[in-house]
Amino acid sequence: MNPPLPLIRSPLLAQFPHVALAQSTRQGADASAPFGFNLGYGLGDDENRVTAAVAQFAERLDLDPEDLAFMNQVHGATIREISEPGVYDDTDAIITRQPRVGLTVRTADCVPVMLYAPGENLIAAVHAGWRGTAEHIAQKTAEKLIGEYHADAATLYAFIGASAASCCYEVGEDVAALFPEGFIIREGDGNPRLDLKGLNRHQLEQAGIPADNINVSELCTIHEQTLLHSYRRDAERSGRMLTTIVLKEAV
Repeated sequence: MNPPLPLIRSPLLAQFPHVALAQSTRQGADASAPFGFNLGYGLGDDENRVTAAVAQFAERLDLDPEDLAFMNQVHGATIREISEPGVYDDTDAIITRQPRVGLTVRTADCVPVMLYAPGENLIAAVHAGWRGTAEHIAQKTAEKLIGEYHADAATLYAFIGASAASCCYEVGEDVAALFPEGFIIREGDGNPRLDLKGLNRHQLEQAGIPADNINVSELCTIHEQTLLHSYRRDAERSGRMLTTIVLKEAV
C-alpha cells in the first residue's frame, strides 16, 4: 500500500471548478527509496519507481501519465502553444486551451509558475530559473496570454510554487547584477541572496496581473529538507518535483 502523498495546492486557484493544480514533494515513497518521492529520470533512481511515482501523482489530478505535457527545459524563453500531451524540446513555457492536457514543470529549486484565465478557459505553465527570470519568461507568457489570446489581465490568476527562496538562495555577484537591487538581499560579508519568487511575482504584476490574483508558496526548497527536493542542497542526491495544471473540461 502506498504511503500518503502530500501535495502542495493553491488555495487561490482551488476556488475555480474547471481547473486543477498540484505540486509534488519528496514525501510519498516507501522508506527504501533513495531519492524519496522522485519524479525525475536520469538521476540514478530506479526508472520503474519513477514511472510509478509519476502515475501516482497524475492520478491525484484525475489524469493518466499519458495526459501530461512535459518540457525539455533549457532555461530559455521559448513559449509554445500545445494541444496534446507529450514532450516538447527546448521549451520553458507552454500554453493550452485543451482540456485534460496536464501542463507540467519539473523542478528542484527553480520556480514553477502556473497561469489560469477563467474567462478564456486557458492555462499556461512556466519554468523560471534565474536565467529564465532574467529573460522575463513568466512576464512574457502572461503578456502573450493577454495580448494574443485576449485574456483579461484583471481576471488572470497565477500560482508561484515552492522553490528556492531569499532565505537560502545564494548567488554570485555576476548573477545578482542581472536583477534590480530591491530583490537582492545583502547581509554582512556573505554572498548576496536572490528573491526569485518575488521577482516572478513582480514580473507578473508588470504584465498587468493584480497582486491579489497571485498566490506565492512560502515554502523554500533549500530550507525544507524533509519536505522538498533541492539540487542546491543535495546536488546529485536530489530528486525532482512536478507541478501540473490542467483544465478539467471544455466550457
